Amino acid sequence: MKRFTIKGVIDGIRSSVSAPTKLENEVEETLHSGHFQVCKTVRHGFPYQPTAVAFDPVQHLLAIGTKSGALRMYPLV
Repeated sequence: MKRFTIKGVIDGIRSSVSAPTKLENEVEETLHSGHFQVCKTVRHGFPYQPTAVAFDPVQHLLAIGTKSGALRMYPLV
């Protein structure tokens, strides 16, 4: 059975982190404006089952993504 030492584990972590990463494949964008639909709705309260939150300090927007795939944006003035 192979024995592990703390020094060996730390050296392995350091070598994996310090190794330069390079992008081999460029991702081709396949989304177009026809794939999206914007509609203005009025909803009250906090979204049901939120899974992601983002804040843009420049535009003062709060975006909340829900589990069902909906995205709600709130302007903060």
